[in-house]
Amino acid sequence: MGANDSPITTRSIITDYFDWRLNNRTITNNRLFLIVRKIASDREAEYRDQQPTFNFRFEQSPVDLQTLNNIQTIHREIAREMFADGVVTWKRIITFISFSAALAEHIIQQQTNTLPRTLIISSVIDWTTNFIDTDFQEWLQSQNYWTGCLKVYENILQRRNSIGRYAGILGTIG
Repeated sequence: MGANDSPITTRSIITDYFDWRLNNRTITNNRLFLIVRKIASDREAEYRDQQPTFNFRFEQSPVDLQTLNNIQTIHREIAREMFADGVVTWKRIITFISFSAALAEHIIQQQTNTLPRTLIISSVIDWTTNFIDTDFQEWLQSQNYWTGCLKVYENILQRRNSIGRYAGILGTIG
């Protein structure tokens, strides 16, 4: 990760999301973590609405998903496909985190007890973290790492709240 001086790391964000999504466990109510959870779950819901078979192509995959190497191959394929056009945004990164959690969930549900649940989750967290931190290192640095993500989405939320208050005032006046 290099020069990331931020106390919030990619790994901590991904781990929080996986814990929340896969284990129904909330460790912290950090504002950034809450924002990532909201965006990721919204993106997953949008994708489900657009693609009735949200299981990506997992079920149709010719790859045996009983080994970590094969699971990692599918994970890399998802990453390459999502960022094939070279466009990197916070929304896309968070969507990738969400899809990674969905992959882990799918693998766990399909397992015939050959791989421990914790090994699957920790491996997918590692791969997701490494992909984001390695492939997008320069982009992350230019955005001030996850502090930049928080600023972007806090500004969006503040604008929405301001517009809502303004509309409320106009409604009261009218």
